[in-house]
Amino acid sequence: MRSSKRDLILDAAVKIIGEAGVDAVTYESLAEAAGMSKSGMVYHFPSRRDLLLGIHRHLAARWERELEDAAGGTADEVDAATRLRAVVETMSHSATRAELMVQLDAGSDPAFAEVWDEVDGRWMPSATAMTGDGEAAGLARASYLVQVAADGLWVHDHVHRTLTQAQRRVLTEAILDMIP
Repeated sequence: MRSSKRDLILDAAVKIIGEAGVDAVTYESLAEAAGMSKSGMVYHFPSRRDLLLGIHRHLAARWERELEDAAGGTADEVDAATRLRAVVETMSHSATRAELMVQLDAGSDPAFAEVWDEVDGRWMPSATAMTGDGEAAGLARASYLVQVAADGLWVHDHVHRTLTQAQRRVLTEAILDMIP
């Protein structure tokens, strides 16, 4: 399937972010990286904010496709345990620099955060359900703890350097074994 110009622009932007950070994404740098004119960039993304929102949507959609592949269906077609397993599996690799930078950037604008919150809301356990007593709250705490462990595995190599693939797989299996 042939990529659209919009996808080519967004892929080029992600590459720039991975190499030099979010602030390095300008119409000029993107036009050069995508092999298009600056006016072509502006046609697809009239403002830098539109471009950044497009990057967030592009990466969130990519991750949701990975989640669906791992789960064998959409979030509404599978149960909570299957959704959580898919989250753990997709987060078992180390984040790329671009993925990490875009996630950090999500906090800079409510619209950026909303893009990720929508995917999170479909796939991840809710933090609100874990307070209180009883079996349901205990299950919610256990599920959320699995989520936190998966998040940690995803960012680990940016904080503590590199795990081997064998070490990463052992930790992934241990996290998966924690799913209630």
